[in-house]
Amino acid sequence: MAGSLSVCSLPTLAADPLAGLVGRFRRHHPGVRIDLAAPEDTQELFDLVDGGTCEVGLTDALHVPASFASIDFGAQSLVYIHPPGTERVDRPNDTGDRRPEALSLVAAPEGTSTRRLLDEQLEVGGTAANLAVVTGQREAIVPLVLAGAGTALVPEAVARFAEQFGATVSVPDPPAVRRLALIHRSGVLSPAARRFLELSTS
Repeated sequence: MAGSLSVCSLPTLAADPLAGLVGRFRRHHPGVRIDLAAPEDTQELFDLVDGGTCEVGLTDALHVPASFASIDFGAQSLVYIHPPGTERVDRPNDTGDRRPEALSLVAAPEGTSTRRLLDEQLEVGGTAANLAVVTGQREAIVPLVLAGAGTALVPEAVARFAEQFGATVSVPDPPAVRRLALIHRSGVLSPAARRFLELSTS
């Protein structure tokens, strides 16, 4: 009925799906305040949950420590967004001038899950990344692409938003997909945290 709940997520999961989960919870429990923490990377997210700063975390399911309780939250697809005016193709790896390794890339720093997925895509082509911009400011990635700084690999929901402002979207081959998990410390959860998990997974 009242109180607060602290939740954290990776930066690229904040807009989707975390915003939807928070909105659903708030519609059911408008008297509970949600405090959203913003960890820079997976390790910081684990530290926030392990230290009790946040009760629930939404993260890449890869390498979640066994000390956490983990609930599978399905998969998230990532796609490429290109600057406005880029010719659209269905399979960017199939044409020489549209291969990801041949593009100027806007990327997150090493150690992030989106950078890992990008590096995996490039490894398929057997080449190093042609990095134009590396930024820890995730909110700047879409504006950088729209301004012509380069191509980025982003969650599909973010790409559809960027497409409304002129970005061209293409699908990686092979697909870039990451499994997601809701995590919390083992033991007793607050009523608000239990309800948040219940609504998020129902």
